Amino acid sequence: MSAELTETASAVARRMRDFRVGCVVVTQGARAIGILTDRDLVVRVMADAREAERTLVSDIVTYDPTTLQQTDSIETALRLMRERGVRRLPIVRYDGKVTGIVTADDLTVLLAEELADLGAGIHQNVDNTDSR
Repeated sequence: MSAELTETASAVARRMRDFRVGCVVVTQGARAIGILTDRDLVVRVMADAREAERTLVSDIVTYDPTTLQQTDSIETALRLMRERGVRRLPIVRYDGKVTGIVTADDLTVLLAEELADLGAGIHQNVDNTDSR
């Protein structure tokens, strides 16, 4: 999901609620220029007592987000999140156009499923006398 710099905080917040997402990638054309999270809305709009109907995305966006190339690995995503202290990475094509987003929650679920599969394989072979 994306947003434009000229949209209002309230319009974006409603869309985030309706689509049940915690952030939007702010784009100019099809390129990621920023990211806006539900936390940003709380801290930069509500906590500062700004009028959400009058506050523009351009005033509250975090510019220059860390992005992930479409061809990058899960390991790269994990490393970038750790090094940059971010929980969300817009995914971009070779030409910079946004194609999606990966979140720390996405990776946690994926890695948990992988560990569960590994555990099931070990458990199923616990009585096997062959050394593997």
